[in-house]
Amino acid sequence: MSRHLFRATLVFSLCLFTHGYSDGGLEEPVSSSSAVSAIEPVEIHSMTSAPEETHFSEEKVAAPLPIAIEKPFSPFTGKVKGKKVRLRASADLESRVVKEINRSDLVVVLGEKGDFYAVEPPAGLKTYVFRSFILDGIVEGNRVNVRLEPSLDAPIVGHLNSGDRIKGVISSLNNKWYEISPPAGTRFYVAKEFIDAIGGPEVKAQIDKRRTAAEQLLDAATVLTQVEMKKSFKEMDIDRIRHNYQTVMNDFTEFPELCDKAKEAFNVLQEEYTQRKIAYLEDKAEGKTSEEVGPSSFKLEVAMSPTDRMKMWEPIEESLYLSWAARNDDRSIDEFYEDQKQNGVVLTGIVEPYSDPVKRKPGDFILKNKDLPVAYVYSTHLNLQDYVGKKVTLVGTKRENNNFAFPAYFVLSAE
Repeated sequence: MSRHLFRATLVFSLCLFTHGYSDGGLEEPVSSSSAVSAIEPVEIHSMTSAPEETHFSEEKVAAPLPIAIEKPFSPFTGKVKGKKVRLRASADLESRVVKEINRSDLVVVLGEKGDFYAVEPPAGLKTYVFRSFILDGIVEGNRVNVRLEPSLDAPIVGHLNSGDRIKGVISSLNNKWYEISPPAGTRFYVAKEFIDAIGGPEVKAQIDKRRTAAEQLLDAATVLTQVEMKKSFKEMDIDRIRHNYQTVMNDFTEFPELCDKAKEAFNVLQEEYTQRKIAYLEDKAEGKTSEEVGPSSFKLEVAMSPTDRMKMWEPIEESLYLSWAARNDDRSIDEFYEDQKQNGVVLTGIVEPYSDPVKRKPGDFILKNKDLPVAYVYSTHLNLQDYVGKKVTLVGTKRENNNFAFPAYFVLSAE
């Protein structure tokens, strides 16, 4: 269609459109001539004309902001560097104080929250759960509250869910509650300013094992001292005690408080031993018999109960266990005796008391076969007094016989 013909058609259409209504009345028709004169011709381009080029202003696109990637928290062993530092139930200075920890105490830090570190619960800490949610050691209910004390007003420190198994005892403070160890995932909080990192999370366990070993050596030495001090000087043997104290002082210097205890106890032992020796030599110079110099171990042992005699061997067994544990990844004492049993020796004979008043005797009893001694035996597991005069089959593990005539055994079982 030509441009002129298209324009004429448009004008005609507009003339027709001008006939209309307003306010409900009929308007007069507008003449064609006036309509045409009133309309300014408009040039309309055909659809085939080239589109007009559009120009866009160039804008600079801002570079994307870097995304902050939060680094995962690396757990570590922390050492307390203050006195009476407060361990709290939550990361808030107004929250309940769980306990106070002291300088050089160790904690395993597992996370952080604001100005606080989240740490594992301290060893020996107990928490509480309401008994009505526990049936035969199994939790009945979801998100059961675990509290810091046996009270509904105590802070919540964790939760248990249906089917969780727990081991606990009825609280002596309130019998409506179970006393349990803190559930997995329980965290307490300590201000960051009081903690120094000293190594990975495994460091605390390693140091705790060494501390336990040192404490056990001290305990063993204390028990042995009590036993030896009941004897007369001539029968005393303090070599093993001296060895325990010196081991603590020389090999466990990272625990100065334990070294101080060992040093003090060792000095007391040396002083007592020296006084006994002076008294013995003075009495010997005056011609007194050994029986007159203090109570004899023989008389003491006769007066002791079988249970007390068994306890006299506990320090020796404890020392043997500690030496074994140091070579076997600090495994438990039950595992120690299980290992001993696998290498045990079967012994048969009649049990008789061995009550000769001799120094460093290797057992409380002697096993005889056809009236001939075959072994010295003792035990901290079995009361061998119950087997005296009976023919028995024993499972034992070899012990030091202190250069006596026959081998010595620790008895693990008897039939």
